[in-house]
Amino acid sequence: MTLLLKNISKIYSSNVGKFEVFKKINFEIKDNENIFLFGPSGCGKSSLLNIISGLDSPDQGEIFFQNHKLTNNHSNFLKNDIGIIFQDHYLISELNIFENIQLKSNNINAINEIFEYFGLNDLKNKYPNQLSNGQKQRVCVARALVNKPKLLVADEPTSYLDRENADLVIDLIIKSSKKYNISSIVASHDISFKKNFDIAYTIKNKNLVKC
Repeated sequence: MTLLLKNISKIYSSNVGKFEVFKKINFEIKDNENIFLFGPSGCGKSSLLNIISGLDSPDQGEIFFQNHKLTNNHSNFLKNDIGIIFQDHYLISELNIFENIQLKSNNINAINEIFEYFGLNDLKNKYPNQLSNGQKQRVCVARALVNKPKLLVADEPTSYLDRENADLVIDLIIKSSKKYNISSIVASHDISFKKNFDIAYTIKNKNLVKC
């Protein structure tokens, strides 16, 4: 088992009151399993992925990664064991693509391998503003996987892409996960991607249900 959530609850506070997003969620990601998280914007997909990846903390509950309980500050998990793909590419405009990937890993052999596998060799010396949206997101997938993490978390990775590039990115995530034995959880509001994954969930009544 790669990841286990036990009785996870989360409440957000604002000037209009408190809003409970999750209530005692129990959820697991098995080794080498690809999970699809479906739902419209605002349903809590990003909140759940932020908790899984350590960018946010639950108000109640426990998180276990490979049978080890994670504390609220699990920065080593973020650095070494997880790859994250966001909606936006977050590439640094002043650095070329190779240098952007190098921020994630100093292993030149690993970087060259991922560029070769993803067919990105012709983009190494280009800058983010010279790339299409589809190319940028392929680079983001490469950056997330260059360290061969145990878990890949992707939050709406196809939001800004046309259908052709969206399908390409999802296919790339699935194939890469299988090649490198990585578990993945990918969130999207596009139900058509469900068929690519081993299992699919949605958020309903503050909990996860299969869909």
